[in-house]
Amino acid sequence: MTQRTSSILETATPPVGSPSGLRSRRSLLGQTAYLRDVTLHLVRRDFTTRHRGSLLGWLWALAPALLQLGVTFFVFTKVLGLHQPNYPVFLLTGILAWNWFARSLLLGVYALEGRRELAMRPGFPMLILPVSAALIGLLDYVITLPVLLIAIAVGPGLHPSALMLPVPVLIQLVLSVGLCWILAPLQVYYRDVGHFVGIAVLLGFWITPIWYTRDKVPSEFMIIYRLNPMTHLIEAQRALLLEGKLPTAQQLGFVAIGAVVTTVLGYILLTRLRDSVPERM
Repeated sequence: MTQRTSSILETATPPVGSPSGLRSRRSLLGQTAYLRDVTLHLVRRDFTTRHRGSLLGWLWALAPALLQLGVTFFVFTKVLGLHQPNYPVFLLTGILAWNWFARSLLLGVYALEGRRELAMRPGFPMLILPVSAALIGLLDYVITLPVLLIAIAVGPGLHPSALMLPVPVLIQLVLSVGLCWILAPLQVYYRDVGHFVGIAVLLGFWITPIWYTRDKVPSEFMIIYRLNPMTHLIEAQRALLLEGKLPTAQQLGFVAIGAVVTTVLGYILLTRLRDSVPERM
């Protein structure tokens, strides 16, 4: 661990609840700034460590999505003969959103176990470790997003509705953080959780409308389609970017409520288990 890393992670959080109201506000602002700095440092450290020593550096973040796009496009258009207007950008929109979600879960489930030295440190804000996992997935999404936007601009054309893209992105971030807060402590208690998440992510690629549309789903399986939050988030992004339409309140409303509920439950779970997690490490 470098000297800079140690100085950031070992900085004491400002005391909360000082006698003066002004001091209390300053203390809260200082604590918020501390949590922000530590979270961003963890994300930056993971990103730079992952690409350190490689010739292409951060451009490797583009490789998985573009490779998936090429293989999936070939299989479903050339082999299976699937016809969908603007299929490359249709497909890339789903791949980018799903890869962010999948990466967040795969990192988040081991957020505490993989950073044991931080999770076991007295006074360390354990809650930020799963948050950094969700942000790492978001960072990969942000890096690859310009490729999608350029492809849409060159192809079907960008619509003004694309300015509303941060709305489903924010909902997905809240959902990812909530799930990471739930999965990370459960993995410490039950080591099978990580295996379950790996299988769920693998199956999720096929039961999420990444390479197909709603009308391709048989009616008897529509319940699975509707209960999958990523279905609605991907459809919302496609509506904004490809169709020039705003998602309906019903389309995103239930997902937003579910994301908030998931995050609250995850916060409560991790807060209650925070003191016992180091004993299980």
